[in-house]
Amino acid sequence: MSAPDSRSWRLFAPKKPPQLPDRGEKWGGMLRPATLITAGIVGVLIAAVWIGIAVTQPRTPATLDEVTAEAMTEVDTITGVLGDPLEPPADATEVVPCPDGGEGQQYRITRTESLPTSVVPGAVIAEIKQGYELLDWTVTTGAAAGGGQEAHLGGKTPVSVDVSVVPDGTAVTATIHAESRCTTAS
Repeated sequence: MSAPDSRSWRLFAPKKPPQLPDRGEKWGGMLRPATLITAGIVGVLIAAVWIGIAVTQPRTPATLDEVTAEAMTEVDTITGVLGDPLEPPADATEVVPCPDGGEGQQYRITRTESLPTSVVPGAVIAEIKQGYELLDWTVTTGAAAGGGQEAHLGGKTPVSVDVSVVPDGTAVTATIHAESRCTTAS
């Protein structure tokens, strides 16, 4: 008995060249069942991706109430990190035209509070930096006038936040300034 030739051993059958059906055959043109099924699958995939993108896009605040709430959330969060103030915080708020000259408006808030002298400005800024960096925000810190520390926060929301913590002899003054994004509707 002789061994089979190694060229005759194939994992797959040899490919036959495709043959086009005759012109008179029912599915002879592009309207073959496989073509229609492929086109249907591609159409469904395109629709699914389009719907997925439309549904998952984050909605950006557009009204003054929404951008105000967004800015106040960040200010309140930082106020919670600062601890108990000696007196209730003082807020100065304003609504200004959008800096880019558009028709929108921008909300600005500056919150000032007095903290006990036991508060260490560097430790407070370090805690704020650590917390916001965990949320993937960009935090820039540095020295503030009067021996204090300051931080600029920019992150997932387009609210710009500046925090400064400065000792003034009788207390430690913390100032939080936040500016919202511009509204799209006035």
